[in-house]
Amino acid sequence: MRKLIVIAAVVAACAALVPAWTAVRAPGQRPRPAPGEAAAYAYLCDNAEDEGPHDECAHWFVVTSGGRTWQLTDAVERGHVDLSADGRYLAYQRAGDGRLVVRDLVGGTVRAVQEAAPGVDGDRLAYRPVLLGKGRWLYVDYAAGWDGVAEPPSFVADVATGRTVWRLPRGSWLDELDDDRSRLMVEDDKSFSVMDASGTTTRPLPARLRAVEATGSLTPDGSGQAAQVVSRNFPAGGADLRPARLVTIDTGTGKALHDVRLALPLENRASRCDVSGWASAREVLLRCGTGEPFHEIVFRVDTRTGHHTKAGETRPPRSHLFELVWAAD
Repeated sequence: MRKLIVIAAVVAACAALVPAWTAVRAPGQRPRPAPGEAAAYAYLCDNAEDEGPHDECAHWFVVTSGGRTWQLTDAVERGHVDLSADGRYLAYQRAGDGRLVVRDLVGGTVRAVQEAAPGVDGDRLAYRPVLLGKGRWLYVDYAAGWDGVAEPPSFVADVATGRTVWRLPRGSWLDELDDDRSRLMVEDDKSFSVMDASGTTTRPLPARLRAVEATGSLTPDGSGQAAQVVSRNFPAGGADLRPARLVTIDTGTGKALHDVRLALPLENRASRCDVSGWASAREVLLRCGTGEPFHEIVFRVDTRTGHHTKAGETRPPRSHLFELVWAAD
């Protein structure tokens, strides 16, 4: 590394500890110091007369657990962001150099992932970051490719060091990562693979999960089984995306264990459901849209009978939203 003038180094180090933010306040109020507290959610605002965010809504707003709101101004405009489950960490693509970074909203530090995305004519591919393990790991996917440039393989980075610890096979996505990163499960359109220190084991997906109606991805329970939803129709314009079946497989053999019909009380044909986690050894949580923007219902479903109960419901915290990310997602 080049030697820097001491004063410049000190200034740069101090600047890295201060979150780039703009206080959102009522007219006449003075800006307050950076909140220094975990986030409850983040959003991109929208205008009711436009499909996308206006210029004043180009940057994400972060709402803290204490109710304060600030705007993230050093992220790329309208880029993807993610919050850790506890709301302490925020991942986004930095505007200045295009690097993917993770900001500690409580401690104020910012750490960059070492791996840089390839670019075309000075532009970089857009990242889709997902924070795992309460912000310990960062799963990086690419939102889109450029003409003539293939999307790079997804990878998992250690947030503390910025180093890549797993690189996924091209064309696959992550289903599960153990807390100690010693084992992960990935999936593509036809198969799923378990990767650990001993190597990679690949199994074909059951035919019913290779169908275009299969939504979301396999969600493992960590004990040898995984579940996925199959919707009613092909996911295209005018189709019925409501869940039709819930399929559970054995992750050791790839064979289907259970295939049950679902009869959830969802009236809107756009009410797609995805498995968000396991509630017990035989029950999963399905997060379902209602057709209304950012309004979701969570059902607890028995993987062997299809019996369901309502477990919760989330509504948008405000109107005119273009994107919304909850800390609990």
